[in-house]
Amino acid sequence: MSESRTVQTEGADIAYDIDGQGPLLLLVVGGNGDSKLFARLSAQLADRYTVVKYDRRANARSTGDINGELDMAQAGRDAAAVIKDVNRGAAYVFGNSAGANIALKLTEDHPDLVRGLIDHEPPITDMLPQPEAGKWRTFFDRVYEVYVAEGAGPAMKLFATSFVGFDQNAPAPGDQAGGTHDRFLAHEFRHINSFVPNVDALRRAGVPMVTVVGRDSGDAFYAQTARELARQLPCPCADIVGNHLGYAIHAETFANELHRMIENLPARAPQ
Repeated sequence: MSESRTVQTEGADIAYDIDGQGPLLLLVVGGNGDSKLFARLSAQLADRYTVVKYDRRANARSTGDINGELDMAQAGRDAAAVIKDVNRGAAYVFGNSAGANIALKLTEDHPDLVRGLIDHEPPITDMLPQPEAGKWRTFFDRVYEVYVAEGAGPAMKLFATSFVGFDQNAPAPGDQAGGTHDRFLAHEFRHINSFVPNVDALRRAGVPMVTVVGRDSGDAFYAQTARELARQLPCPCADIVGNHLGYAIHAETFANELHRMIENLPARAPQ
């Protein structure tokens, strides 16, 4: 049975849902910050975990300054506030895309709250070697320039050209106009794609981690960055069903594979 709650933190009400029972598993959403993207995955995991999904600050049901710039440290604190409010101890954490970057910041700054991290295709292209990093920085700057000049629709269509493994008849992430993508592009996009985790801090924290790449994602920028992060930490880099939206498109298989990854996380390193 699902329960909806809110937690007040730093001038915002963060809305979240709890489903199922078992070890605590926090899902951190990317994109437009709306946790309903995780509805199918949560349903598939609720027989094995207490699954918590939340709407990010100033998105969907959560309040906050819709014109405020995304602060990655604050985004990590929002996730921490949700874990603390649930009050069931440390959580396993799964983050996708922008949510994977936020999950890294949560783990970096609040390792005591993270039992283990499964990080799905984090977009951290500034970690890549040159000239690859520069190529993607130029592309992201171009997406933002198109947003300023032409609006959210054209900008998101351009952004969608960078996604790999999507059927021609199924839109890639971002291939839609308007809506909440205005906040994403105006106040979140540049902060997310310029984020670089503190690898030394993550190593010191000793939280068991796996980076994850969709088997259909090929050499997409977010697949490259997942592999590079795993190399630098180091930690395992695993593959999983589907593409960047595999958690929604193949929810049952994705949930089963995610569960096996969590079960096989290595023991936490001593502090």
